Amino acid sequence: MKYSECEMCGRWSPRLSFVGNVTISIFKFTVGMLTGSKGLVADGIHSVADAISSLFVLIALKISSKPKDKGHPFGHGKIEYISTISASIFIFICATMIFIDALHSFKSGARVVPENAAIAATILALIFSYLMYTSNTCAAIQLNSPALLADAAESKADSLTSIAVLLGLIGTKIGYAQADTIAAGVVSLFVFHISVEMFLKGVNGLIDVSMDKEVITHIVELCMKIQGVEGVNSVRSRCMGQKCAVDVIIDVASVETVLSVHHIAEQIKKVITQNIDEIDEVFVKAQPINKWRFWGI
Repeated sequence: MKYSECEMCGRWSPRLSFVGNVTISIFKFTVGMLTGSKGLVADGIHSVADAISSLFVLIALKISSKPKDKGHPFGHGKIEYISTISASIFIFICATMIFIDALHSFKSGARVVPENAAIAATILALIFSYLMYTSNTCAAIQLNSPALLADAAESKADSLTSIAVLLGLIGTKIGYAQADTIAAGVVSLFVFHISVEMFLKGVNGLIDVSMDKEVITHIVELCMKIQGVEGVNSVRSRCMGQKCAVDVIIDVASVETVLSVHHIAEQIKKVITQNIDEIDEVFVKAQPINKWRFWGI
């Protein structure tokens, strides 16, 4: 965590997202209905799904913050991945509804030109979504929270869909009457993409996909700097939401005593947890090797 304020920001971000998404969904839907903009109505439905997703995130973060216990020795962080999957399903359903409605309107040949107020409302919604995206992304990265990252992805989708709606509205003003309906269809495609992306991230977390290659390489480099470590055989990792645990197997000279190997292991645990914020637990296993054979002598 870069700043001490990040933890407080992480607690408030999902709450503000929920309230913000509820407010902006009502705003978009109301203005869309009053001005006759199908794109803005579709974007409002999308924001409703975002609000539901933010509620899932709030619940998940509350549960994941519980301390480790005998029944959950690795903590409750996995709930964040379940929250991400649940949110993705809601968003996918929302995208399907938007797409079907847009397809129906396009086939029926509806050519309603929305009022100018729809453009102003879409610009305001775009600014709001972008501010939520930057805030949630910052908190998510600093806290390494999958649930907050999912919330940020939703805000990003909101920003992209608002741009699509804005272009559709502009299109209606320059003579393309069905541009707004096409924009609603484009909105659904954006939302489909985001929902699938979120779903895969959630599944990857549940099946213990390894940490990024760069992080694994960094762990190996940190281990090799410890005196007495002759090599690193393997590094295995598993993440439980915001925090991860790693298993490290190192080579030590067969002449090392049990006490010295224990000291090496403690140094490794300390240096990894101090240098990589998302790791809070390190398990070290040492295997003896013939140092002379290791040197090739």
